[in-house]
Amino acid sequence: MNEFKCLFSLRIARQLIKEGYSLVDTEPARKGSGLVFIFENTPEFQQALTRALKAKNA
Repeated sequence: MNEFKCLFSLRIARQLIKEGYSLVDTEPARKGSGLVFIFENTPEFQQALTRALKAKNA
């Protein structure tokens, strides 16, 4: 498993931060405009990310 997980969605990043997951860093996106949100990748984070993505698509 990778040590970090990069997200491009501000909405998902905000939701995960509200759930208590710490943002490690942000970087400018390499393609286009926007930011990349970097989180520590843990099994708990992966579960929270899966829930957030399912809620987004529901």
